[in-house]
Amino acid sequence: MKPSLLKILTLAILIILPFGYLYMIYPDLPQNVPLHYGADMQPDRYGDKSELWFPIILLMSVSLISYLLITNIYKIDPKVTEDQPQSAMHKIAFAIVAFFSVISMYIIYSTVNGGSNSFLFVILGLLFAVLGNFMYNIKPNYFVGMRLPWTLNDDENWKQTHRLAGKIWVAGGIFICLLSFLVPVTWMLPAMMVTISILVLWPTLYSFMFYWNKKNVKDK
Repeated sequence: MKPSLLKILTLAILIILPFGYLYMIYPDLPQNVPLHYGADMQPDRYGDKSELWFPIILLMSVSLISYLLITNIYKIDPKVTEDQPQSAMHKIAFAIVAFFSVISMYIIYSTVNGGSNSFLFVILGLLFAVLGNFMYNIKPNYFVGMRLPWTLNDDENWKQTHRLAGKIWVAGGIFICLLSFLVPVTWMLPAMMVTISILVLWPTLYSFMFYWNKKNVKDK
């Protein structure tokens, strides 16, 4: 599935935006800017403003590599063929690029204006909600989704596991967004880690129980 010209232009804009934004405001930045934040979301390391280019280059490079990998997965994954529907993969790939683009611009914005500490968690929550919405349509593969021995060897297990994961990831993402407005920022990191653990472990346990029950039925 070859991307359309519109998709290519959209991808290019998403990747270029953080660089354009940083270039535009670079002359107005103070010479020393915050470069790292602690668990309390307060800056704990400062450095020369030229160092800001590195995290932006790194983040957008990771996003582009992720996009190319996910959209060309059928070329390297034996479980995926070119004639299988790839729309969900393309949407996930675009969501990841958009996420990194927004994060990059927020990093730049925060350097100048301080920003809202809770906004990062809102972005992360929205990402989980968006990815959860696409999980229903992910076909079995070795790169994206709940890639467990039981799901990869059983299409029905894969389908049911991702149906559950999609629902709880959407709910979990919305929960993270709401929580970021309700609790102190110092509580958000541990709260988010607990939430993410639940979002991963719940479908994993469900998948294993699905496999175990099906195995027991066959053995009888």
